[in-house]
Amino acid sequence: MSQKKFTDQQIKVFISQTNAELVLQDPQPVLQDLGIEYKELGNDSYRMNIRGEKTPSAYISLKNGLWKYKDFGTDKSGNIVNVVMDYTGKDYKSALSYSLQTLGVPNYLEQALNSKQQDYQLSQADRERIKQQREANAQRESSHPLSKVTTVYEVSTNQMAVDYLASRGIVKIPPQMKVINGEYTNNKGEVKRAFGVGVLTRDGTGADIHFLQKIGDLKTLSLGEKDISFFKNPQSNKVAIFESKMDYAAAYQQMPLDDVNVIIANSVSNAAKVAELLVSEGLTQTPMIFNQNDAAGYRFVADIMQKAEIPEVKSIGYQVMTEYKKDINDLLLEGVKIADRIETRPLEYFADIAASLESIQKAQQTPSKAVTREDLQQRTKQQSQEQEQER
Repeated sequence: MSQKKFTDQQIKVFISQTNAELVLQDPQPVLQDLGIEYKELGNDSYRMNIRGEKTPSAYISLKNGLWKYKDFGTDKSGNIVNVVMDYTGKDYKSALSYSLQTLGVPNYLEQALNSKQQDYQLSQADRERIKQQREANAQRESSHPLSKVTTVYEVSTNQMAVDYLASRGIVKIPPQMKVINGEYTNNKGEVKRAFGVGVLTRDGTGADIHFLQKIGDLKTLSLGEKDISFFKNPQSNKVAIFESKMDYAAAYQQMPLDDVNVIIANSVSNAAKVAELLVSEGLTQTPMIFNQNDAAGYRFVADIMQKAEIPEVKSIGYQVMTEYKKDINDLLLEGVKIADRIETRPLEYFADIAASLESIQKAQQTPSKAVTREDLQQRTKQQSQEQEQER
C-alpha cells in the first residue's frame, strides 16, 4: 500500500498531536521496563539514577499537567523520550517509537500514512480520552504538591536568620530577602516542614530558600513552581542578574542595587526564562550578570546572551584556575572589593570558558567529579600549544 502525501503543516500537526498525548502519560511503565533505578517522590515525581550516580539528580515530574524531565547533573531536559535516549543511547526516532509503544500512545502520523484518513482532525474518542487524562493529571498534581510556601516574614524578626546571614558577611539585608516557611514531600511520601532565608518567585506563590542548617545533603529548596525571581524598578532600565539569592545578598553589601531591576535565576537551568524576561522587559542593553566561577556558571551566562541576542554583558572577572568554584559571597568573605572586578565581556568569552571546563568534565567521564586546579592548568597549557601551532 502506497503511503499518502501530506503537506508539511499537516505532518507537523500529526507529530504535535502525538507528542502532546505522550507527555500526559505517567512514565513509570518505561522506567520499570528499562530497569531504571528510581524513587517516587510524593505522588507526582520520580527521581531517577540514569548515570550511575551516588546521589541521583535526574527527575521526571508532573508540572502543569505534563511529565517533564530534568537532569540537574548534566542540565539536560525534555520528556520521557529524552530519558530513554540518555539511558539507552538510542536515537530520537527509536526512543520515540519505544516510548509510544510502552505507554500505549498512538503515533498519529503513522496512522494517517497507513489509513484512509484524509485530514488531521482528532476523533471524538481521542479528544475525550485526552481530556480525561488532562483532568486526571491536574487532580493528581494538585492533590499531592511536592512543596509549597506556608508563611513569609521579615529577616529582622528571626535572630537565627540574622546570625546566619552575618556569618556569611551579610549584615545589610536586601528588602526582598525574607524568612520563609514551607512544606515539602520527601521520598517516602511524608510531608515535612522547611525553613530558611530566601526570595519569593516572580508570581509570589513559590520561593527559593537557603537552609540555616542542611537537611541531609540539601542546603537549598524550591517551594512551589520552580521559577525565577524578578524585582522590577519601573524607573530604571538597568538590570542585575544573579544565579542565586545569596549572590544577590552578597553583592548588595557593596553595590547600589536599589535603583536597578533585579533578576535572580534561582537555578542555572532557568537561563531561558531569564532571557525571555530580559527581552519582554526591554532590558537587553549590557546587563550585569553575576555568575559562579564554574562550567555551569559560564554556560548560564552564554545561554542568556545567545537566547536574548545580547552581544556583551558586565560581569565579575574571576581567576578561572585559582578561584575555581568561587562566587560573589566567597569574594565578599575574602574582603574583595566587588566593583573593582566588574568587566565587560562578549558572548565568546563565556562560551569558550564553558566549553573548556565542560571538555575537562567529559574527559574525566564522571560529570559529578570536581575539576581540579591541575586539570585547568593542563587544559590552559594545551590551548596555548594549539594556538602556537596555528601561528
